[in-house]
Amino acid sequence: MLRTNTMPSTPVRRSAFVLAGALAGAVAAVASAQPVTLDLVKVGAPGNRATLPHEVVNRPDLRIGAVGYEYWIGRTEITVAQWLPFVNAYAPYWQGSPDDPQFTSWYTWRENGRYVADPGVMQWPVNVGWRVAAIYCNWLHNEQRSDRAAFERGAYDIALFTTNQWGQPVEQATRSPGARYWIPSYDEWIKAAYYDPNRYGPGQEGYWRNPARGDRQMISGLPSLGGETSAGRVMPGDPWRLPVGSYAGVESPWGLMDVSGGEWEWSEALDLASRRVLGSRTRGDLEDYVDERWSTGPTEWATSGLRVASSVPTAWTLGPMVVMVALSRRRRRCS
Repeated sequence: MLRTNTMPSTPVRRSAFVLAGALAGAVAAVASAQPVTLDLVKVGAPGNRATLPHEVVNRPDLRIGAVGYEYWIGRTEITVAQWLPFVNAYAPYWQGSPDDPQFTSWYTWRENGRYVADPGVMQWPVNVGWRVAAIYCNWLHNEQRSDRAAFERGAYDIALFTTNQWGQPVEQATRSPGARYWIPSYDEWIKAAYYDPNRYGPGQEGYWRNPARGDRQMISGLPSLGGETSAGRVMPGDPWRLPVGSYAGVESPWGLMDVSGGEWEWSEALDLASRRVLGSRTRGDLEDYVDERWSTGPTEWATSGLRVASSVPTAWTLGPMVVMVALSRRRRRCS
């Protein structure tokens, strides 16, 4: 099932309901009849410019955010409900510990031969390993099939997942040509979170300081107390383990939620120390993400959240899946 939203310049919401065929072994015991659902927003304005020095004052030399094509990206991070069917589908082929959080995330366990999760955590964002996140994208690319080939290639070729002589992971640097779903690049993520084609007025593009279309610092706190992000200070309980989308109305120009707060998020961007993480538990300023883009160790043992990117969905790319597209209510979005 796939639900999609249009870009700011065309504020018409579309819902595409994809009725998948039988997904053998791919559905959790707690939600055995539910297909995986992804909520994607369209990022348009292909060929946008990169940041200018005054927009990233702590790194005026850096030029980020330019993307030459349209793409889609998750409105929120992948949740336990969206991850658990994959865990059960991939379990027969998983070579590591059956309880490795890189594979299962932290919120699932085995029960009577299947992986399950408490209903209370199903809308929490997962934190998983980069390599397993890449395999998840393969699974989505291959229409959530349960055969081994569906996990091994498509978006990423797992035959390329090795280690070098120093024990550092060696992986495919970027997604394969023709990938339908992938881990977003640094530029794709930054554009979706901060870029606005009307930032400085109609037709005057640019980047906001925070992902809520503003330049002030976001307010930390629970949504019920007027907060805009779970990041920035300690709150009661586990502040980053709120359900995704808890901060209603706090969206990027393209409709992304939880850019600040939630989990750290994986990207394709890779440095010499094999680190691929973008910040999300920070307060959310663009400068924060420039400073904290590399915030974890080698990807073969680190865990983080995931926001999936995609090519523009069309009927022919969905293969045998049945697609019904329906227009729904108009949605006003600030620019």
